Amino acid sequence: MTWKPQEPLTPMLPTGSEPLGRRHVLRWLSIGGAVLVTGCGGDSSATGGGIDVVQGAAASPDPVPSPTATPASTSGTQSSLAARTTPTGRGVAFGSLEGSPDSLPGRLYGEVFPEPESHFAYYASKGCDHIRLEGAWERLQPRLYGSLGEQLLGHYDDPNNPLRNPVAIVRRDLDMAAKYGLKVILDLCHNYGSRYVGYDGTWAHMTRAQLGSAQVPVDAWIDFCVKVTQAFGNHPAVASIELMNEPHSLPIGNVGWANACQAAITAIRQVNWNVAIVVGGYEWSNAQLWPYLNPTLHTLVDPARNLFWSAHVYFDRDSSGTYGGGGESAPADANVGVARVTPFLNWLNQHGLYGRGHIGEFGAPNRAEWQPVVQNFVQATKQAGLVLTAHQDVAYANDTYQMNLFPTTDSSGRITGADRLVLQSLLS
Repeated sequence: MTWKPQEPLTPMLPTGSEPLGRRHVLRWLSIGGAVLVTGCGGDSSATGGGIDVVQGAAASPDPVPSPTATPASTSGTQSSLAARTTPTGRGVAFGSLEGSPDSLPGRLYGEVFPEPESHFAYYASKGCDHIRLEGAWERLQPRLYGSLGEQLLGHYDDPNNPLRNPVAIVRRDLDMAAKYGLKVILDLCHNYGSRYVGYDGTWAHMTRAQLGSAQVPVDAWIDFCVKVTQAFGNHPAVASIELMNEPHSLPIGNVGWANACQAAITAIRQVNWNVAIVVGGYEWSNAQLWPYLNPTLHTLVDPARNLFWSAHVYFDRDSSGTYGGGGESAPADANVGVARVTPFLNWLNQHGLYGRGHIGEFGAPNRAEWQPVVQNFVQATKQAGLVLTAHQDVAYANDTYQMNLFPTTDSSGRITGADRLVLQSLLS
């Protein structure tokens, strides 16, 4: 299906209200003076629960004007995440440093699993050009304003293994990506707008706090963004630095999130002029509600003119990405994904950001009934000039996660299963 700019869709309240895991239900309700929203996705570790209040968003936002039929362009941009060192468009997410952040510091080859070389080789052989490397802020920088790589991962086998240092894992993964010709989107703050604090050599007294609170000031996050850029931004495999995954429920609200992003962009450009910067949308980076939840995000200014905006889309009944544990049936409407991404596409076009959009997460169970939905979505977003990163590769062999993109293997690690259907659609 071909996407073209149109009048913004009116978000509809999804049916169903069963509790979900880490990234709850993508639902919104107008109550008094606030819009209530919950998030999208669904993979490993859990954080939070319930419905989150969006601060700084109007209960009845004005309709977004219909964009023109011809996409506007911005000087120096391209029709994919390809400017300068950035990837050209089709990739997968690696979650090897993100898993179970509440089990800090985590165990090497337990909660944290360095990505097997065979996975880099596999995706490169299929035609992927990038990976999105996910990690938790706390693992890379346990103390606010502290050094990267201070803590070591518990490891029962070899206490001298250099990969016990999370920074060493990132560098190893970047080297592996470069070996196979893959670029990397560094998503090392896969934190949803909060993080654990209280590290004093151990995590015995840790508590969780939101970005913009007294416990986690915005300038502490900017310090992390800058240090990540200094540590990794000049690696030949690095395409871009993603500021934070799926921020939501911040005490500073959506306008405060945009202001924090601007401060981070300005600080990053003082240490690195070339790396692209990827900005996630407020309230779980929800594509369907993007124009309503991000009223000022298009005003960000990058002196290097190398920004990209990243939204997430799932196709299950409540947009959560859980797919009922993988067993949910596909909808009758094969264009549900196109409908959900259209408001984001309209927003990009309206603000002259054609070619600056990224779908940082999408996926579906590996069953043929979901393929019409996936194929229509992929075709529409490709034609709209978006970069696509499918969710997600799982480093553990033969993991049963419903959106696992790596095929089945035998006991020796040799691939015995067919390519996953979402990957086939992504690369078709």
